[in-house]
Amino acid sequence: MKKISILLFLLFAIYQLNAQEDSQTVKIGFVIVSASKNYDATKKLAEKVSKKLGYKLDLRGLTQNETTGLTFSRKECEENNFEYPAYIVRGRDFGGNYVSVEYTNYYKGFTPGYYIIIVSSYEKGNKKLTQALKKTKKYYKNAYIKYSDIYMGCIH
Repeated sequence: MKKISILLFLLFAIYQLNAQEDSQTVKIGFVIVSASKNYDATKKLAEKVSKKLGYKLDLRGLTQNETTGLTFSRKECEENNFEYPAYIVRGRDFGGNYVSVEYTNYYKGFTPGYYIIIVSSYEKGNKKLTQALKKTKKYYKNAYIKYSDIYMGCIH
């Protein structure tokens, strides 16, 4: 009987942790122009996309990293008490239109192993997301919106 009680307690604790994590996620939509396994080519294309759309190129100071795909600098990681290398997904900040290269491994529901060019991100249902897609499709016919649940809780 004691083992069953412990098992039930553990199952309840796991359920509560999952529920807490789910309540700290927000579904964010991303307008994506392209995906590639080649970082340098993706970065060059991102520069062209930025000029074409008139959106700021915002690479967030990320550089390619063999372990994490992309990372913040060692200095920035130390300043924010992150272990180096560290990568944090887009979408935790306020939405907007920008051009960025991001790494798919950290986005729930995205195919891993790709560098993607994102030109816009907003919470699901925000009309600005579809407006950004419409503008982007004028120049990049294959642009699309993809959604991911982004964790908004503490990351320290």
